[in-house]
Parts: sequence; C-alpha cells; structure tokens
Amino acid sequence: MTNEAKTGLLVLICAVALLMLVFKVGNFKLFQHGYTVKSQFHYTAGVKKHAPVRLSGVDVGEVRDIHLLYGEETLIELVLWMEDGVKLRADSKAYVTTLGLMGEKYIEIKAGTAAVGYAKPDDSIPSVDPVRLEELIELATKVATDISKVANHVDEVVVENKPKLNRIFDNLEYTAENARDFTEDIKYHPWKVLMKGKEKTKEEVARGRAEQEAKVKAKKS
Repeated sequence: MTNEAKTGLLVLICAVALLMLVFKVGNFKLFQHGYTVKSQFHYTAGVKKHAPVRLSGVDVGEVRDIHLLYGEETLIELVLWMEDGVKLRADSKAYVTTLGLMGEKYIEIKAGTAAVGYAKPDDSIPSVDPVRLEELIELATKVATDISKVANHVDEVVVENKPKLNRIFDNLEYTAENARDFTEDIKYHPWKVLMKGKEKTKEEVARGRAEQEAKVKAKKS
C-alpha cells in the first residue's frame, strides 16, 4: 500500500470517527424512530427548532418544525417529535418554559388523565401560552395606579372627616377618663355602691361634664 493510500485511509477513519462523535455529542435523532404531534400557540417566547421536549421533566423529543398559521388569528404551530414508545394522553398540555431564569426555551408537556385515550401521530394536543413580560409590567403598573388612587381617596376621606374624628376621639377619651375616675372612687369608697344617692339635676350633670372636659384639655396641653 502506497503512502498516499495509507494517508487517505487514515483521513477517512478520522472523518468517520469525528462524524460519529458529533452525532453522539449533539444527540442527533435523525436515525431514531418516533412520531410527531402538533400544538398551537399564540405566543412561543422565542422557542427554536431542535429545542428539547420533556414529558413531566423527562427528555422525550425535540421541536422538529415551526409553522405560522394564518386564519381568523395568527397562530404558531410547533411540530413536536416524540421518541418511539413515548405515549401522550390526548388531553396532555404543552407549555413553553425556560431552563433557569435566562436559559434555553423548551417545551414541557404536562401528562393528561387516564380517562382519555392516547394521542396518535399528527394529532394536536392543547397548549398554554407563556405569560409575556410586557403583560406583567402592564398589570403591575395598573395595580400600582389603583393602589395610589385608593390611598388618595382614603386621605381625602380622612381630611374631610377630621373634625368628626377629633370629636369621636375626644368623647372616647372623656368616657375613658370618667370610667377611670369612677373606678378609683369605687375602689377607695366601696360603701358608695351600697348607698342610694340622690339624683343629680341637669345643671349638676352639665357642670360635672364641663369639669371633666377641662381636665382632659389640661392634660393635652
């Protein structure tokens, strides 16, 4: 065998070994048996071809193709290739999710119920659209605006009813002061409970109330 033939044979062996390594490391599924199902989304958040497909967290396939469907509304149809032997319930749901916070987008399939049959090749399974970041920001802005309006309304109500609230607090303080004085009086003069005192006139009641309010104001100052 000539040197040229030996060199050519060595190059061929290296090329075959490199090709096999690439297919193994890249996890290519060109020669694996399987079937495809479809799922339609309004928004896919940047899912690309060959993105992983998982069933309850287990790798079972990949996104084989992506189509835009034009009708009453524009939809994105994902063709999901599933490994041979993987069974999907007809009511299984496809979600777009992410590996980590900023990782690769992939399709997660939530297993369906046992009450329905299995999906057949080229069947379509339900989907759940991912939440858009813009929608979250818009919702957060709306909630913040509503909270601000409620807070402003509460402030207005408090300001408008401040005199009434002040009178209520004064009456509460007056009542508490009377109760404290009455309690102390009974504590040091329990015999008064057993005595039936004469009824006070309206003038006496008003004078006592005025004296008590004066005490409260004096304490505040």
